[in-house]
Amino acid sequence: MITLLLTLSILLSLALGCKAQQVGNPTPSPQKVEKPALSSNLLSQFEQELTTIVEAVSPSVVTIFTTQEAPSIETPFPFPFQIPSPERRSLGSGVIIDYRKGKFYILTNSHVVQGAKAIRVRFDRHTEKRARLVGIDPKTDVAVIEVDDRDIPNPESRVVRLGDSDKLKVGQLVIAIGNPYGLERTVTVGVISALKRAIGITQYESFIQTDAAINPGNSGGPLVNIRGEVIGVNTAILAEGQGLGFAIPINLARWVADQLIEKGRVVRGWLGVVIQDISPEMAENLGVKEGVIIAQIMPGSPADKGGLKVGDIVVEVEGQKVSEVRELQFKIMKMEPGKEMSLKVIREGKVLVLKVKVGEMPEERQVGEVEQGQADLGLVLRELTPEEERRLGVKGVLVVRVMPNSLAMQSGLMSGDLILQVGNRNISNVREFQQSIDALKEAGRESALLLIRRRGNNLFLVLKLR
Repeated sequence: MITLLLTLSILLSLALGCKAQQVGNPTPSPQKVEKPALSSNLLSQFEQELTTIVEAVSPSVVTIFTTQEAPSIETPFPFPFQIPSPERRSLGSGVIIDYRKGKFYILTNSHVVQGAKAIRVRFDRHTEKRARLVGIDPKTDVAVIEVDDRDIPNPESRVVRLGDSDKLKVGQLVIAIGNPYGLERTVTVGVISALKRAIGITQYESFIQTDAAINPGNSGGPLVNIRGEVIGVNTAILAEGQGLGFAIPINLARWVADQLIEKGRVVRGWLGVVIQDISPEMAENLGVKEGVIIAQIMPGSPADKGGLKVGDIVVEVEGQKVSEVRELQFKIMKMEPGKEMSLKVIREGKVLVLKVKVGEMPEERQVGEVEQGQADLGLVLRELTPEEERRLGVKGVLVVRVMPNSLAMQSGLMSGDLILQVGNRNISNVREFQQSIDALKEAGRESALLLIRRRGNNLFLVLKLR
């Protein structure tokens, strides 16, 4: 395939070069110059290669339908009673990554299936089956569902081949397959535009950016290389831009999926530190040009017990250099809890090597994560810990995650925002937030005025409710 594309490129260059030479020389040539013709065989071969890839991968791509309950509507006095609202339905995509003991394991995005009371999977026009949720991981927007193999011929052939996303390069050709707007198995072609992108929608981000067209409904579908291997899971778009699609690298998605299948949850390594990148101004003051700096250490955490201090600059983990926060974050995440980790740090100009026993990341209290109010709005919230309340000097609820294309995202909420008030009511926990939103909805309001704190500053924001 690569040889084919290079050959095609060379032929195109020859043709264009020849044309440019003729235009630049007005003197007619006494001899007839024949233009080199592009071989239709080469174009046909390229076309055939592309269709072969699509035909091989498409049976592994499925449509995912979810059903969620909409809130009941209470009629006003004098005849109060509950009127059930219609169920809310949505769709996304998925890709079959494993087959074990008569069950397909399908990789998708957590925002596709989160909060669903029923999930169905369509394999083709005539085959649709009920699915079971294996597990979700909002921190990476990865989920796994399972479906039995009854009435599915040649089930092993449905499992897709996975590539190695650590070896990707900008400029590589990619193919996106999914179900945008319900148009099943739509194929678009593009290139990898950038790597290791962070766009602020999940806690762990290292997205593949592509200009292959991705639209609502593509979420959870595969991004494929020219060898027919899945190298990413299509996840998000930037609504204000064109040709800006983002996919989770398959190595990360597979690591999460394996844990969800084996354990039903994701176990991550944890040090208990707050870290940040070193800016040019900081580098000048610190006298370093590499590593990440520790800004905070949780009392009693593995980092605290291991001797790390605020101001330490981490430059290596297990002998591997660290140049940015995400690198350190991912390295710690994948460390097995209980294992001793070697860290090289710079402290007051001196190089130290510390041994720190990795802990297990505590699960966040995502209270109300799948309750109707937050699910409808596209929000994942949690309450502040007593230590966070003391440090920040406020009470409120933390926005852990904002679902792509949700009401919350359309309203401008971002992960990391602190919601302090809904209307004129101060909010100190998720239940109070839910009660305030429910009261506004019952009153027929279309929006809610929120007071939020973002990056240390308070601002008002209008949240759409419908």
